[in-house]
Amino acid sequence: MGDTVSPVAVVFLHGVLSDGEACWRHENGTYWPELLSNHPTMAGVGVYEFTYHTDIFSGSYSLSDVVSALKECLHLDGVNQARKIILVAHSMGGIVARRYIVQRSDELVERGAQVGLFLIASPSLGSSYATWLEPIAKVMGHAQGRALTFCQSNAWLNDLNSDFRNLLALRKLVIHGRELVEDQFVAFKRLFRAEQVVPPFSGATYFGEALKVPQSDHFSIAKPEGAQALQHRTLCDFIEKIVRFIDNSNNVWECAGGYRTRVGESEISIVLGRIEEYPAGRETAVVLPCNEYFEDHCATDSRTALGVYIQRHCAATASVFFASVRQQCQEKFGEGTLKEKAEGELSESYGSGRSIFVSDPSHNVAGIALVSTTTQTAGQGLAARMSYVFDGVGELFKLLADKRINEVVMPVLGAGHGGIDPPLALAGLVLALAEGVRYGVGRQSRKKITIVVFQKTPLDSPDVTLASIRKTLELVANKT
Repeated sequence: MGDTVSPVAVVFLHGVLSDGEACWRHENGTYWPELLSNHPTMAGVGVYEFTYHTDIFSGSYSLSDVVSALKECLHLDGVNQARKIILVAHSMGGIVARRYIVQRSDELVERGAQVGLFLIASPSLGSSYATWLEPIAKVMGHAQGRALTFCQSNAWLNDLNSDFRNLLALRKLVIHGRELVEDQFVAFKRLFRAEQVVPPFSGATYFGEALKVPQSDHFSIAKPEGAQALQHRTLCDFIEKIVRFIDNSNNVWECAGGYRTRVGESEISIVLGRIEEYPAGRETAVVLPCNEYFEDHCATDSRTALGVYIQRHCAATASVFFASVRQQCQEKFGEGTLKEKAEGELSESYGSGRSIFVSDPSHNVAGIALVSTTTQTAGQGLAARMSYVFDGVGELFKLLADKRINEVVMPVLGAGHGGIDPPLALAGLVLALAEGVRYGVGRQSRKKITIVVFQKTPLDSPDVTLASIRKTLELVANKT
């Protein structure tokens, strides 16, 4: 595979008694996964080939074992992090793919993934090929062959068929599908002709408009001769449509790394990443959380968004920055109130739910706004409240209007040190921002607001799943 963490990943799954080489390679040397990788419209699409144990001696290694191996390999190789996963499955590979989708559906929905299923001569109710193999399967103890037996009493396949149909009907998981079926009987060295291995009523069941590939049999259908082969062109078209597909039924759209929506005249985007790595421009204000004391020791605390950002962008000028913070606090709030922050430690508090705006000493962005979302009191510790976030965002909009700044980027205020559960903190922040853009000062100005949900690396789980991000934006999206 070229890039296992591509936004779109294509996974090739071969059939029973086959492997990645025998299944996908034409006699002229054309290898379908490679042919797809070299297609000019597939830039940025990762292509991955999964090979599993399915020779005549695979014995008790069952289809369930294959599905478990697929799950583990996609996890270890980072393929399951793709936003859109397209499974290209031949014969028994389609059964493996469907069982994987059914088993992992909750996880896929939770992270907002979409699935493509491109079935190539894949049986839904069994295969006569497996019926031919049944005597061998019995003698060799071949679990996969027995599971494919074409009969009404095949409980494993019947249950899978029912489970997959139910998953399609629920529509919680976005599943795109296309099915190809074989055209001809299988000929064995011209001695005899056998019936179609996967007849149309077994291999064209789920998505309608099944394509019968002319002059193909059960094996040749998975071996395109070249770039003009019908099955290859159909696959490319299928992938391109999924890449372009945007599910915006609730006025929430995909964007790079997350989702976005329109609220009033403004746009709110929520993306995964790290606030210190977000590419904010010179017209953008960076909003960072702080405590009620607006203290400079936060600049060295790598556990806070403020500390990480200052150390990354303003380390050499941190003292200048916090001198400006103290000056702004005194000018805006006057003398603070001495509070016992910790036992025996007094500090000057300017209150929670307050905001100030300070020039960026590094001159990377338009300025840095601090919002005091947490309080700290001796005997009670550190805590955030959603009321502080709402009040702080209200003051923030006044500052933005005064500075005529309409582009803002921020982490999830109130999460982290604040202790509010990240999904709840995100929902509260989005509601506060929606209130500000609809009813606050400067609501006539179109604002572009980006919230960065913490994700340590692209391979790590984010603090809030993509599915939750989308649902949160649906709460405030303009209704049409």
